[in-house]
Amino acid sequence: MWFTRIHLAVALACAGFGLAADAAAWPEIRPVEVSRTFDVSKPGDTPFTLLIENGAGTPTYKLECHNGDYDDMSEMNYSGDFQCALFALGPDGERLSWNLLATDEKEERSSDWYNRARMVAGELYGACGENPDYGRIRRFRLRGMAITFWFENLVWQAGGRRDVGDHRLAAFRFRFRVVNDRGALTSVANRVATPRPLTACYQ
Repeated sequence: MWFTRIHLAVALACAGFGLAADAAAWPEIRPVEVSRTFDVSKPGDTPFTLLIENGAGTPTYKLECHNGDYDDMSEMNYSGDFQCALFALGPDGERLSWNLLATDEKEERSSDWYNRARMVAGELYGACGENPDYGRIRRFRLRGMAITFWFENLVWQAGGRRDVGDHRLAAFRFRFRVVNDRGALTSVANRVATPRPLTACYQ
């Protein structure tokens, strides 16, 4: 038993060292903040693509966003009113990962849409938009990075395609920022304890 416990302790120590080594291996990136305004009062996609570079200027991650009108499913099945995915890139620009903005939870790893990087209009309206993880501001920490989404300058009107009761989302500005965060140690987006929005936010 004593021998087994020693070996178990050594194994755990090695595992911990491996996690630290992995955390140190994430490349530092060049911080960037950008925004884009979308008119969603009519049918059509909301395309947004950004390459995130490492310190040497090499594209290391690709952020890509669309909505449910986007019909190319080669990388992912985008849905909702706006959805983003973050992919790790290889030296030749090839995609090396699935969506890094999904956590390691089973539900999020088994679905393209069940994660906080997907937005539907009801999550932004009124009190629903105040949800600290699923509302108008959303934060993700992973791979030595801190990523923030803002949904701003919301325009609600009668008529349109994206219903929230008697209100419809007609336009919004998406603002994105990524900075280095050496305390972000997970290889995919961090889990959050905040409950998902109430059913009323989707009606």
